[in-house]
Amino acid sequence: MPLYRGLKQGSSTTTPPPLDPTRRVARPSGRLRPGLSPAATVSAVVAPVATTDTLINPVVGWLAIIAGPGRGTVLPLSYGVNDIGRGAGAKVQLDFGDTAIALENQAAIIYTAGSRHFYLQSVTAETRHNGQPASASVALTSGDLLQLGQTRLRFVSLCGPDFDWRDND
Repeated sequence: MPLYRGLKQGSSTTTPPPLDPTRRVARPSGRLRPGLSPAATVSAVVAPVATTDTLINPVVGWLAIIAGPGRGTVLPLSYGVNDIGRGAGAKVQLDFGDTAIALENQAAIIYTAGSRHFYLQSVTAETRHNGQPASASVALTSGDLLQLGQTRLRFVSLCGPDFDWRDND
């Protein structure tokens, strides 16, 4: 069976057509969705359109996993209560294989726009803040370290006394 079309077996005089290394082909993955033409599916693969407005629930800070399962992952925080757990019901999901983290509510990080401060609310005794057991509610500052099970996280704030998304520019 010939390797290239038009190439006859036993003949070495025909050369294959040149390849264009810059050409990119977009192919739809899986089956077509009902009501979409193949062209619409390809354009969706090439140029996806963002469907969420980021200012509806903007990022006010992050948790970066610096040690343990999920190392290198950055998780966004938003206004209000950001409950932390492994389960799908947690706003901040740490489902990277650390079974010492509670499914639904190990702890919570709360950002209050009125005071422009972050707070850590510990629910279980296994939550640590800067190496110490976190009890009740603790004020957070950017750079603080949290430990939940085997997972260590660094807290980074975006909003605070000098900036909040609700400010009028």
